Amino acid sequence: MRKQQRIQPPAMLPSRLWNIKETAEFLGIPVSTLYYWSYRGEGGPPILRIGRTLRYNPLDVIAWAQKEAG
Repeated sequence: MRKQQRIQPPAMLPSRLWNIKETAEFLGIPVSTLYYWSYRGEGGPPILRIGRTLRYNPLDVIAWAQKEAG
């Protein structure tokens, strides 16, 4: 019999996911830029698609912004 592996949750979970407007405000960019990056599939912070909506994990957005800032 195989043992089931337990999936460990990340150490820090965000209190909630950001919508596209909140993410754009945080990054200081137009919402249209985030839609463009999503459409092209290149650039921008990691996206979570939930149904037809785009959501962003604040921790991923911050990590992406720090990486881009160099």
